[in-house]
Amino acid sequence: MRFGWNASDSFNRTLWVAYLASMLFIIIYVLVYWFEPFTAVWNNFFSNFFPVIASLATAVIATLIWRFYDKTDAPRKIWAPFMIGLWMWVAAEISWGVINMLHDEVSLGLPDLFWVSAYGLLGLALYFQYQILFNPPLPKLISRTVISVLFVVGFTLLISTLFTSAAGAMQQWDAVVSSFYPVADLLLAVIALKLARNFGGGALSRPWMGLIVFAISDLLYAWLEISGMYTWSVAEGNLYSTIADVTYVIAYLVMGLSLLYHWLFLKYGMRQQ
Repeated sequence: MRFGWNASDSFNRTLWVAYLASMLFIIIYVLVYWFEPFTAVWNNFFSNFFPVIASLATAVIATLIWRFYDKTDAPRKIWAPFMIGLWMWVAAEISWGVINMLHDEVSLGLPDLFWVSAYGLLGLALYFQYQILFNPPLPKLISRTVISVLFVVGFTLLISTLFTSAAGAMQQWDAVVSSFYPVADLLLAVIALKLARNFGGGALSRPWMGLIVFAISDLLYAWLEISGMYTWSVAEGNLYSTIADVTYVIAYLVMGLSLLYHWLFLKYGMRQQ
């Protein structure tokens, strides 16, 4: 081990460096977002740059976990769609940022296609995890899947209707899609945490915890966007948009740190509490 570090030292020091780097990352993001120290173009660029970097780091760590397993290992089947889903989030962040830089406001379109498709892949990862854990009969798999889909559809329409009614707006597809994200976040997180109780405890549950923070951020964003209070540029920013965007980046960092913990756990064969 380099520098005379044993496995415990490497585990803990790597994790602490990541914690400190994440805190610094958020502080710089908030300072740029709130104080706008550069020109309008560069302020807008950096506001889009930070989510891209956070999503990229998360996808890279997920890829490292996927690569850790051999092709014959059952967990590789779970991590493959999970990893691809996170890379699709990277594509969504890049396309959203480019559209925001070119046209200011981002309408329903390519970024949402990447995001929504990614949720399907994350759901597939949980489907494989459930299948590996319990090996349920096909009718039970189908019934659980149908219940999950109906839950997402029902609560998405409910939130969308409540938000549009409260805001005095018309029910439109962009409101439905915005309402879909927090519902999908919360459902996947709850299912993952429940499955993790049967999969050796917290080690596997940690990578999904970021979805809970995403649910909070996406719910706030959905309300702000539907009510017309969300601002698309840093120069026009308000406190609510700042909270939504900062929470969103924090969600990526929570998921990234959770994935890093899991990768270190695999690499060093340890489980730190």
